[in-house]
Amino acid sequence: MNALNYSILPLFRYFDFKGRSTRSEFWWYSLMIFLIGVLYFIYSIASMPSFEDMMDPYFDESSLGYGFIDYVYIIFSLLTFIPGIAVSVRRLHDINRTGWWLAAFYGSMTMASALFGGAIVTIFVSAMFAMTGDTGGLASSFGGAYVMMALGAGIFIGTFVWMVVWYASPSVSTDNRFGNDPI
Repeated sequence: MNALNYSILPLFRYFDFKGRSTRSEFWWYSLMIFLIGVLYFIYSIASMPSFEDMMDPYFDESSLGYGFIDYVYIIFSLLTFIPGIAVSVRRLHDINRTGWWLAAFYGSMTMASALFGGAIVTIFVSAMFAMTGDTGGLASSFGGAYVMMALGAGIFIGTFVWMVVWYASPSVSTDNRFGNDPI
């Protein structure tokens, strides 16, 4: 199979959470999704009005709303969400791991995001109190926020490395509890 076939194969195995997927299928699909996301991001940045235009008193704010391409990308994201989960589960099956590890990955990422969000809220609230002149406990709340950020970053980076190592691991070369060798 070539790269294009591998990148669209998960779309044909939409709700298939059983069996195994090779590294090629997983990584080519991931690359396709990533590149489409990058193209959309570039389009979004390129189509934004300039700062000077937005500062014009006659600037029409309605031009900042969603356009056709934005809706297409939202629909694309929704349609590729399930195949992305499915190919991830099958990739874990290929290295003889249960698909439930994906829940651990996403749970860790959610915890890291919550720590980051909590740190940002703490910094914002502390800054608001500081603006009113109430600086009691300001240093300790900033210190706690930085600890939360460091912990969140550690969890995020650790989970990301763990995921990449597992997804890049070679297939189990024999049949396993999840099916036959896909090669």
